[in-house]
Amino acid sequence: MYFCEDAELLAWEPGIFSDEGGGAFVHQAVIREAAGALTGTGLVMGSGVLGAVLPGMVMQVSLADGTMSQLTEVVSVEDSSHATISALRGRSTEAAVAPLVSGAVKVTVVTFRPQIAAVGDSLLELVGVSSGRGNEASPKFGGTAGFRAAAVFGTLAAVYRALAATENASNIVLSKRAFYEGLAQASRQTISALVDANGDGVPEKWVWGAVKELQRN
Repeated sequence: MYFCEDAELLAWEPGIFSDEGGGAFVHQAVIREAAGALTGTGLVMGSGVLGAVLPGMVMQVSLADGTMSQLTEVVSVEDSSHATISALRGRSTEAAVAPLVSGAVKVTVVTFRPQIAAVGDSLLELVGVSSGRGNEASPKFGGTAGFRAAAVFGTLAAVYRALAATENASNIVLSKRAFYEGLAQASRQTISALVDANGDGVPEKWVWGAVKELQRN
């Protein structure tokens, strides 16, 4: 399950989408240095290029000559060749902000949705909900609280664990791994959800991730 988006990771750690982490996660790129034209917040690309791009993903747009590059968030995807992008905003409800880069651009999109999904599934398990790799969760749930922050920190912890496992891991990467693992652990203690405990299809019982349910023998 997805409880946060790539753009929320960008607000904390832009480096994972570029030189610091982009190389390690190049296998998760959905676009790699594809040519496009950017005017204001409007991006036009070849037919079908944006087919795998979703709102909330992070897009690196670079001038064709390589003199400037900027990380942006995908606001909307109108079709497989047109999208609206923005410099990172404080709130998703704010108007899109035109990036500094414009004109002929090269576009790269690396997504951490696989990690976000895995972390989301593990959070649901803390409140007794199983999701696996499908779209259906059982039992039914709703009214989640604390899942967004836990997903952000849990995903960043997973990313830095992967980066720390490389042979040339720097002290900065190792310290960030410890930092986000601490935040992830703390945030997991705050999550709660309304869960369908009796199987009637209607969530009615609050379950907290940090509270163990006592069973009568």
